Amino acid sequence: MKFEKEFAQLLFRNAVIFIDSAIGYINKGLDNYVNMLQAIVNLQFAMELALKSSVVSCCGIRTILVSKQSCLSDSEIEELYVTNKLKIREYDEIKNFTKGRERLYNFERKEYQYMEMFQKYRNCVLHSSYIFNEQERQSVEKDVIYALIYILGILMSEETGIENRKFMQEYLNDSQYAILLQNPIYNHELYNFLKKEYEDLYTCPYCSTRTMTIDYKCARCFNTFSDRHFFQYVTCGYCGEDMVICDAANIEYNNNYIRGLCLNCGNDTMVYKCSKCGQYVNAELFDMTKCHEGFYAF
Repeated sequence: MKFEKEFAQLLFRNAVIFIDSAIGYINKGLDNYVNMLQAIVNLQFAMELALKSSVVSCCGIRTILVSKQSCLSDSEIEELYVTNKLKIREYDEIKNFTKGRERLYNFERKEYQYMEMFQKYRNCVLHSSYIFNEQERQSVEKDVIYALIYILGILMSEETGIENRKFMQEYLNDSQYAILLQNPIYNHELYNFLKKEYEDLYTCPYCSTRTMTIDYKCARCFNTFSDRHFFQYVTCGYCGEDMVICDAANIEYNNNYIRGLCLNCGNDTMVYKCSKCGQYVNAELFDMTKCHEGFYAF
Protein backbone atom coordinates (compact mmCIF):
# COMPACT_ATOMS: atom_id res chain seq x y z
CA MET A 1 0.00 0.00 0.00
CA LYS A 2 1.45 3.33 -1.09
CA PHE A 3 0.04 5.29 1.85
CA GLU A 4 1.53 2.75 4.28
CA LYS A 5 5.04 3.52 3.03
CA GLU A 6 4.27 7.24 3.13
CA PHE A 7 3.03 6.96 6.73
CA ALA A 8 6.20 5.12 7.84
CA GLN A 9 8.31 7.74 6.10
CA LEU A 10 6.53 10.61 7.87
CA LEU A 11 7.07 8.93 11.24
CA PHE A 12 10.74 8.44 10.39
CA ARG A 13 11.22 12.07 9.37
CA ASN A 14 9.52 13.35 12.51
CA ALA A 15 11.89 11.16 14.52
CA VAL A 16 14.86 12.75 12.73
CA ILE A 17 13.57 16.23 13.62
CA PHE A 18 13.39 15.32 17.31
CA ILE A 19 16.86 13.76 17.16
CA ASP A 20 18.18 16.97 15.66
CA SER A 21 16.64 18.93 18.52
CA ALA A 22 18.06 16.53 21.13
CA ILE A 23 21.55 16.83 19.61
CA GLY A 24 21.35 20.61 19.92
CA TYR A 25 20.69 20.34 23.66
CA ILE A 26 23.40 17.68 24.11
CA ASN A 27 25.89 20.06 22.51
CA LYS A 28 24.86 22.92 24.80
CA GLY A 29 25.88 20.81 27.79
CA LEU A 30 23.83 18.37 29.86
CA ASP A 31 25.15 19.75 33.13
CA ASN A 32 22.50 22.43 32.60
CA TYR A 33 19.15 21.15 33.92
CA VAL A 34 17.04 22.64 31.11
CA ASN A 35 19.31 21.17 28.41
CA MET A 36 19.20 17.78 30.13
CA LEU A 37 15.38 17.71 30.26
CA GLN A 38 15.04 18.87 26.65
CA ALA A 39 17.53 16.26 25.42
CA ILE A 40 15.76 13.46 27.30
CA VAL A 41 12.24 14.42 26.18
CA ASN A 42 13.20 14.97 22.53
CA LEU A 43 15.12 11.69 22.46
CA GLN A 44 12.14 9.85 23.93
CA PHE A 45 9.84 11.30 21.26
CA ALA A 46 12.36 10.22 18.61
CA MET A 47 12.57 6.65 19.97
CA GLU A 48 8.78 6.26 20.00
CA LEU A 49 8.38 7.60 16.46
CA ALA A 50 11.33 5.58 15.12
CA LEU A 51 9.97 2.36 16.65
CA LYS A 52 6.53 2.93 15.10
CA SER A 53 8.07 3.76 11.72
CA SER A 54 10.24 0.66 11.77
CA VAL A 55 7.40 -1.65 12.83
CA VAL A 56 5.16 -0.29 10.06
CA SER A 57 7.93 -0.80 7.49
CA CYS A 58 8.66 -4.34 8.66
CA CYS A 59 5.23 -5.64 9.68
CA GLY A 60 2.59 -3.34 8.18
CA ILE A 61 0.46 -0.48 9.45
CA ARG A 62 -2.14 -2.76 11.07
CA THR A 63 0.48 -3.82 13.60
CA ILE A 64 0.38 -0.44 15.35
CA LEU A 65 -3.33 0.39 14.97
CA VAL A 66 -5.92 -0.14 17.71
CA SER A 67 -7.94 -3.32 17.25
CA LYS A 68 -11.06 -1.55 15.92
CA GLN A 69 -9.09 -0.03 13.05
CA SER A 70 -6.67 -2.88 12.33
CA CYS A 71 -9.49 -5.09 11.02
CA LEU A 72 -10.68 -2.50 8.47
CA SER A 73 -10.04 -2.76 4.73
CA ASP A 74 -7.06 -1.10 3.07
CA SER A 75 -9.24 1.64 1.59
CA GLU A 76 -10.89 2.35 4.94
CA ILE A 77 -7.52 2.62 6.69
CA GLU A 78 -6.27 4.90 3.94
CA GLU A 79 -9.31 7.15 4.41
CA LEU A 80 -8.55 7.37 8.15
CA TYR A 81 -4.94 8.22 7.33
CA VAL A 82 -5.89 10.96 4.88
CA THR A 83 -8.35 12.51 7.36
CA ASN A 84 -5.89 12.26 10.31
CA LYS A 85 -8.12 9.85 12.22
CA LEU A 86 -5.76 6.91 12.71
CA LYS A 87 -5.60 5.67 16.30
CA ILE A 88 -2.29 4.16 17.36
CA ARG A 89 -1.77 1.52 20.03
CA GLU A 90 -0.03 2.46 23.26
CA TYR A 91 3.74 2.67 23.09
CA ASP A 92 4.09 -0.15 25.65
CA GLU A 93 2.01 -2.45 23.46
CA ILE A 94 4.20 -1.76 20.43
CA LYS A 95 7.35 -2.36 22.50
CA ASN A 96 5.94 -5.66 23.76
CA PHE A 97 5.14 -6.66 20.17
CA THR A 98 8.81 -6.26 19.23
CA LYS A 99 10.02 -8.13 22.34
CA GLY A 100 8.48 -11.31 20.99
CA ARG A 101 10.20 -10.84 17.66
CA GLU A 102 13.92 -10.58 18.43
CA ARG A 103 14.79 -11.09 14.77
CA LEU A 104 13.51 -7.57 14.02
CA TYR A 105 16.17 -5.62 15.90
CA ASN A 106 18.18 -8.08 17.96
CA PHE A 107 17.60 -5.84 20.99
CA GLU A 108 18.82 -7.19 24.29
CA ARG A 109 17.27 -6.66 27.69
CA LYS A 110 19.49 -3.63 28.27
CA GLU A 111 18.09 -1.77 25.24
CA TYR A 112 14.51 -2.24 26.45
CA GLN A 113 15.54 -1.09 29.92
CA TYR A 114 16.87 2.11 28.39
CA MET A 115 13.67 2.62 26.40
CA GLU A 116 11.63 2.20 29.57
CA MET A 117 13.93 4.49 31.56
CA PHE A 118 13.54 7.32 29.04
CA GLN A 119 9.80 6.75 28.91
CA LYS A 120 9.65 7.05 32.72
CA TYR A 121 11.67 10.28 32.65
CA ARG A 122 9.49 11.75 29.91
CA ASN A 123 6.20 10.83 31.62
CA CYS A 124 7.33 12.22 34.98
CA VAL A 125 8.63 15.44 33.48
CA LEU A 126 5.51 16.09 31.40
CA HIS A 127 2.81 14.91 33.80
CA SER A 128 4.20 15.70 37.23
CA SER A 129 7.84 16.13 38.21
CA TYR A 130 11.01 14.14 38.56
CA ILE A 131 13.95 14.84 40.83
CA PHE A 132 17.11 13.42 39.31
CA ASN A 133 19.48 12.09 41.91
CA GLU A 134 23.21 12.82 41.68
CA GLN A 135 24.04 9.44 40.13
CA GLU A 136 21.39 9.89 37.41
CA ARG A 137 22.63 13.39 36.60
CA GLN A 138 26.21 12.19 36.34
CA SER A 139 25.32 9.33 33.98
CA VAL A 140 22.75 11.15 31.84
CA GLU A 141 25.22 12.09 29.05
CA LYS A 142 26.34 8.47 28.65
CA ASP A 143 22.69 7.32 28.81
CA VAL A 144 21.58 9.80 26.15
CA ILE A 145 24.42 8.88 23.81
CA TYR A 146 23.86 5.16 24.42
CA ALA A 147 20.20 5.53 23.41
CA LEU A 148 21.16 7.63 20.39
CA ILE A 149 23.52 4.93 19.09
CA TYR A 150 22.29 1.56 20.34
CA ILE A 151 18.53 2.13 19.98
CA LEU A 152 17.94 4.88 17.43
CA GLY A 153 21.01 3.76 15.48
CA ILE A 154 19.34 0.40 14.90
CA LEU A 155 15.75 1.56 14.48
CA MET A 156 16.73 4.18 11.92
CA SER A 157 19.13 2.05 9.90
CA GLU A 158 16.83 -0.94 9.36
CA GLU A 159 15.59 -0.74 5.78
CA THR A 160 16.15 3.02 5.88
CA GLY A 161 15.96 3.51 2.15
CA ILE A 162 17.64 6.11 -0.04
CA GLU A 163 15.00 8.84 0.44
CA ASN A 164 15.05 8.64 4.23
CA ARG A 165 18.85 8.45 4.30
CA LYS A 166 19.05 11.65 2.24
CA PHE A 167 16.58 13.33 4.56
CA MET A 168 18.67 12.27 7.56
CA GLN A 169 21.81 13.65 5.91
CA GLU A 170 20.14 16.99 5.24
CA TYR A 171 18.88 17.32 8.80
CA LEU A 172 21.80 15.90 10.76
CA ASN A 173 24.88 16.77 8.72
CA ASP A 174 24.82 20.39 9.82
CA SER A 175 26.83 22.32 12.39
CA GLN A 176 25.07 20.72 15.37
CA TYR A 177 25.82 17.19 14.23
CA ALA A 178 29.39 18.24 13.44
CA ILE A 179 29.75 19.37 17.05
CA LEU A 180 28.39 16.03 18.30
CA LEU A 181 31.01 14.23 16.22
CA GLN A 182 33.69 15.91 18.35
CA ASN A 183 32.19 14.45 21.55
CA PRO A 184 34.63 11.73 22.75
CA ILE A 185 31.86 9.78 24.51
CA TYR A 186 29.83 9.66 21.30
CA ASN A 187 32.77 8.50 19.18
CA HIS A 188 33.79 5.87 21.75
CA GLU A 189 30.28 4.42 22.03
CA LEU A 190 29.73 4.52 18.27
CA TYR A 191 32.93 2.56 17.64
CA ASN A 192 32.05 0.00 20.35
CA PHE A 193 28.58 -0.42 18.89
CA LEU A 194 29.89 -0.96 15.37
CA LYS A 195 32.50 -3.47 16.55
CA LYS A 196 29.68 -5.41 18.19
CA GLU A 197 27.47 -5.33 15.10
CA TYR A 198 30.07 -5.85 12.36
CA GLU A 199 33.01 -8.21 12.07
CA ASP A 200 35.03 -5.72 10.01
CA LEU A 201 35.16 -1.92 9.91
CA TYR A 202 36.95 0.33 7.45
CA THR A 203 38.11 3.94 7.30
CA CYS A 204 35.55 6.31 5.80
CA PRO A 205 37.05 8.30 2.87
CA TYR A 206 35.01 11.34 3.90
CA CYS A 207 35.32 11.66 7.70
CA SER A 208 38.49 9.54 8.08
CA THR A 209 37.20 7.47 10.99
CA ARG A 210 36.97 3.67 11.14
CA THR A 211 33.20 3.65 10.98
CA MET A 212 32.47 2.38 7.46
CA THR A 213 30.80 -1.02 7.22
CA ILE A 214 31.21 -3.75 4.62
CA ASP A 215 28.22 -2.35 2.69
CA TYR A 216 30.24 0.86 2.07
CA LYS A 217 28.12 3.04 4.39
CA CYS A 218 29.63 5.24 7.08
CA ALA A 219 27.69 5.10 10.35
CA ARG A 220 29.26 8.37 11.50
CA CYS A 221 28.77 10.79 8.60
CA PHE A 222 26.05 8.77 6.73
CA ASN A 223 27.88 8.96 3.40
CA THR A 224 27.80 5.94 1.09
CA PHE A 225 30.50 4.77 -1.31
CA SER A 226 28.78 1.96 -3.19
CA ASP A 227 27.88 3.65 -6.50
CA ARG A 228 30.18 1.90 -9.02
CA HIS A 229 29.88 4.82 -11.43
CA PHE A 230 31.92 6.88 -8.95
CA PHE A 231 33.80 4.33 -6.81
CA GLN A 232 35.56 1.07 -7.63
CA TYR A 233 37.44 -1.31 -5.34
CA VAL A 234 40.47 -3.53 -6.01
CA THR A 235 42.60 -5.90 -3.95
CA CYS A 236 45.23 -4.40 -1.66
CA GLY A 237 48.76 -5.76 -2.14
CA TYR A 238 49.57 -5.22 1.55
CA CYS A 239 46.61 -6.57 3.55
CA GLY A 240 44.81 -8.61 0.86
CA GLU A 241 41.42 -6.94 1.40
CA ASP A 242 39.35 -5.84 -1.59
CA MET A 243 39.09 -2.36 -0.11
CA VAL A 244 41.35 -0.14 -2.25
CA ILE A 245 38.97 2.62 -3.32
CA CYS A 246 39.54 4.72 -6.43
CA ASP A 247 37.84 7.49 -8.40
CA ALA A 248 36.03 5.60 -11.16
CA ALA A 249 34.54 8.78 -12.63
CA ASN A 250 37.92 10.26 -13.54
CA ILE A 251 40.21 7.29 -14.19
CA GLU A 252 39.74 7.46 -17.97
CA TYR A 253 40.97 11.06 -17.98
CA ASN A 254 44.25 9.82 -16.51
CA ASN A 255 45.13 7.23 -19.18
CA ASN A 256 43.18 4.60 -17.23
CA TYR A 257 45.47 4.92 -14.19
CA ILE A 258 44.61 6.55 -10.88
CA ARG A 259 45.85 6.36 -7.31
CA GLY A 260 43.76 4.35 -4.86
CA LEU A 261 43.72 4.11 -1.07
CA CYS A 262 43.12 0.98 1.01
CA LEU A 263 40.36 1.67 3.52
CA ASN A 264 41.55 -1.24 5.64
CA CYS A 265 45.31 -0.74 6.11
CA GLY A 266 45.79 2.80 4.76
CA ASN A 267 48.35 1.97 2.06
CA ASP A 268 47.99 3.59 -1.36
CA THR A 269 48.56 1.99 -4.74
CA MET A 270 47.97 2.57 -8.44
CA VAL A 271 44.74 1.28 -9.94
CA TYR A 272 44.38 0.42 -13.62
CA LYS A 273 41.20 0.08 -15.67
CA CYS A 274 41.55 -2.32 -18.59
CA SER A 275 40.55 -0.51 -21.79
CA LYS A 276 39.46 -3.83 -23.33
CA CYS A 277 37.27 -5.46 -20.69
CA GLY A 278 36.72 -2.57 -18.25
CA GLN A 279 38.00 -4.46 -15.21
CA TYR A 280 39.68 -2.52 -12.41
CA VAL A 281 42.86 -4.06 -10.97
CA ASN A 282 45.75 -3.21 -8.68
CA ALA A 283 48.51 -2.14 -11.10
CA GLU A 284 51.16 -3.38 -8.70
CA LEU A 285 49.75 -6.91 -8.61
CA PHE A 286 48.74 -7.63 -12.22
CA ASP A 287 50.37 -7.68 -15.63
CA MET A 288 48.96 -4.58 -17.32
CA THR A 289 49.63 -5.91 -20.83
CA LYS A 290 46.78 -8.40 -20.47
CA CYS A 291 43.22 -8.08 -19.31
CA HIS A 292 41.58 -10.72 -17.13
CA GLU A 293 39.96 -12.45 -20.13
CA GLY A 294 43.33 -12.96 -21.83
CA PHE A 295 43.06 -10.09 -24.30
CA TYR A 296 45.99 -7.78 -24.85
CA ALA A 297 44.99 -4.38 -23.51
CA PHE A 298 47.19 -2.44 -25.92
